This record gives sequence, C-alpha cells and structure tokens, in this order.
Amino acid sequence: MRRMLLVAVPLSLAVGAALAQETLVVRQVEGRPPLDPQHPAWDGAAAVTLTLEPQTVVPPTVEAASVEEVEVRALASGEEIAFRLSWRDPTEDRFMLAGQFSDAVAVMIPYRPSDEVPITMGGPGDRVLILHWAAFREENLDNGYADVSKIHPNAAYDWYPHAKAPYRYPEDWRNQYALAYIGGEKLLRKNTIRSSVREVVAEGFGSSTWKDVQRAEGEAVRTEDGWQVVIRRRFVEENSSNPDWGPGRSTFVSVAVWDGSAGERAGRKSLSYMWTPLEVEAAR
Repeated sequence: MRRMLLVAVPLSLAVGAALAQETLVVRQVEGRPPLDPQHPAWDGAAAVTLTLEPQTVVPPTVEAASVEEVEVRALASGEEIAFRLSWRDPTEDRFMLAGQFSDAVAVMIPYRPSDEVPITMGGPGDRVLILHWAAFREENLDNGYADVSKIHPNAAYDWYPHAKAPYRYPEDWRNQYALAYIGGEKLLRKNTIRSSVREVVAEGFGSSTWKDVQRAEGEAVRTEDGWQVVIRRRFVEENSSNPDWGPGRSTFVSVAVWDGSAGERAGRKSLSYMWTPLEVEAAR
C-alpha cells in the first residue's frame, strides 16, 4: 500500500512565487544609516507593510499569528544597510525566564539574490543570513544583566564570585570565574557580544548556526503600542561570508516576529511567507 505524507502549508507559501510583492526601496543617506529608531532620517525612508502568518510548516507550530503585520523601512550608505521594523505588541517582554520568553524580530536575506531560494530558511546549498534582535539582549545592554536579584529583588541568592551588582553586561562576565559559570569559552564569547543582534546562517530548517563574526548592531525603542527596532550591518563583513548584495543591487528580504507573552520562541513565530524585493539605490 502506498502511503502519502500530507503537510499543511500556508496558501501564501504555496503560491507566493506567483503573487506580486511590493518592493522595498532603500534610499542612500549621508554618513551611516541611523541606529536610533526615532532619528528624523527614518521619516524619509520608503515603507512597506508586510502581512505575517503563523508558522505552520514544521513543529513547534502556532495556530494564529500573534503579530499580524510589521512595517519595514530601510536606509543605506555605501557600506552599510539598516532596517527599521515597527509592530504593535501590547505586552513588553524583556526577560527570558522559566516559562517566560522575550520579544524578538529578525530579517532574513538570501545569499543568492533570487526569489527561488526557499523562504523556509533557505535550503541545501541555498544559504540565508538571519539578523535576529531580541528584547532580553537589549535589556542586558541598556540596564545591566537581568540576573535573579534584578528580576526578583526580594529573593535570597548565593554569592557570585565573578561579578558585582548590578552586574554590568558584558564587562563583569569576562574573567575566569564567569568562564566556568557560563559553560566555557565558546558560550562566554557568544553571550558577551556588545550587541542586541545575532548573525545566523541557515540552509533549511534545523540548520541555524551562529556566525563566528558577529558585527551587526541593534537599537530599540518601546512605543505606546509596540516596538521600533533598528538592525544595522555592513554589506560586506571582512573574514566572513556575505550575501550577494550592496549599493545599486537588488535582492530580497523576509521578516519574522516573536511575541514573548504568547509563548513564542524558536519555531513558534509569525512570519512573512513571501520574499519582498529589496532594491538598494546606488551609492552617491
């Protein structure tokens, strides 16, 4: 007897290639694209609003999109590009605890500038770059490491020989005691990068890998009804792999958002199942 495997796939994923998607035009600015989400330069940037859908392709899935849309703007210089992402989220989730998760957002760019690259985090031989911002990293950098004494100020806790309150992040964690406490040199290096953004590469589900070179930057502002986040990266980072993109070039971008209060993390997220064309103006 022949057996068939049926997989539920969102409509937009099945027919996305046949649908027209609005192009995000990236204007060139003097100097570096601003990292401040509320810098006046963002008012002159073209905006595209992306509709998000629940991740229902592979487990763990979600039944409904907690975030239904996100506004994306982008600015560039001759060497860098910055994305500003804005979305509604009534709950502010800045901590990672047992059963409590952080808000987050990511942009994804294919290494090969083609909409034939699988939207599902690339595929074998078709690498994608993912720039992932998380609110808990922003909290650690802006307000000090979110340890037990900060989240539960009345709790009794043991003495940490490697750091002194309020546990400056990441400075107080760069010593031999913290090295053993956090789990070794590799984990220490990954968790003491002075940025709220992490650079990840993938070639399909389950293949996400942190890049050895981590230079992307992020900055966020909590608005009255949600978040505004800027993610900035050089088009070409030295001593690292890079997508085929830059001034005067065209490629594609996709976005995913995680709502911490909805229990979203890892594969539980809302995302755009269509590549959005990205056109970067030529450098001045």
